[in-house]
Amino acid sequence: MAENSLWRKVEEKEKEQIRMESKKLLSEFASKLSKVKTSGEHFENGDGMREEGDGWNTDAEFRSVTLSNAPFVEGDSIVAEKGAWKK
Repeated sequence: MAENSLWRKVEEKEKEQIRMESKKLLSEFASKLSKVKTSGEHFENGDGMREEGDGWNTDAEFRSVTLSNAPFVEGDSIVAEKGAWKK
């Protein structure tokens, strides 16, 4: 089993090269990110819940296709386990 594995021991020289490449990538990303212009607006909601609204009308065909593709449905809602995608 170990022969077929992609895992291997990384030498110190390789580790240092990985660290340097990682720092370079992060620095380049940070540099580009600092050039992004945003509106600067931020909305803070104290309790973390949004106000209920009327929503919008969804195409009936879209709704039926979406619900038919969902693994588990209750009424008009898709039931999803929090964090199930992490398994």
